Amino acid sequence: MTERFFKFRGRFDFSPHPYEIGNPIFHNRKLEDNFFALKLYSLPDGEYKAFYDFHLNHYLLRNPDGREAFFRKVNRSIQRRITFYSAKDPFRSVYEIHSDNLDKLEAFQAFLITIDEWNVNSSTEKMLSQRDAEIAQLKRNLADLQAQLDEIQQYEASEKIVINSGNLAAFMDLMRQFQKLVLPNGKRLVSTQGYSPWYKMIAKNFVHGDKPIPLATAQNYFSSEDSSKYIFISDKDRAFNIVPVKPVDQH
Repeated sequence: MTERFFKFRGRFDFSPHPYEIGNPIFHNRKLEDNFFALKLYSLPDGEYKAFYDFHLNHYLLRNPDGREAFFRKVNRSIQRRITFYSAKDPFRSVYEIHSDNLDKLEAFQAFLITIDEWNVNSSTEKMLSQRDAEIAQLKRNLADLQAQLDEIQQYEASEKIVINSGNLAAFMDLMRQFQKLVLPNGKRLVSTQGYSPWYKMIAKNFVHGDKPIPLATAQNYFSSEDSSKYIFISDKDRAFNIVPVKPVDQH
């Protein structure tokens, strides 16, 4: 049985959906391409998508995976008619009708190209050109990424700073003190909007003895004191106090 793609109006249905094809009395479903084209000729350009989707949805009810097959069917039918009308004698009396139909078909084909996700209408040359353009764009992106990487690597140290083994808490206490240092003018010596610059700097640039400092561990030293993961530093683990220098008396 030949597969049918388009939705016909019911026999003796004189109030069909505006996109249904065929006539109310004579139904020859073998000519569905002709009826589809006849309906297309009567539609304004702005309804092409709705017309296409109407018949596509009808086809998908019976063929859920048939989106590409439906597109190829419609595309092939339109191309055949464009070829047919393009070969017509322009001096014949019916040429004006043929020309109008050709304009409609070409406009509908332009619409089909916009939804051609399978590259059915792409020639080999066009596909190669598109591929070359994509490769060129990827190369530009790669060059940009390499430039960014080169810039980042300028700030990469050849080795990490070693915190004496067993004294991680003492070091972290110093970092916390740095956060709280206030200048004579009342402003903080250093400031950040959040904690991440501190713990990421430490995890990246320091090691504890011969072991790396896990990012999560560093983060727990610099999270909010209300956090259940916050690491408190006891007095016995502290080793230094940063004391501000007294201003020199100028008199």
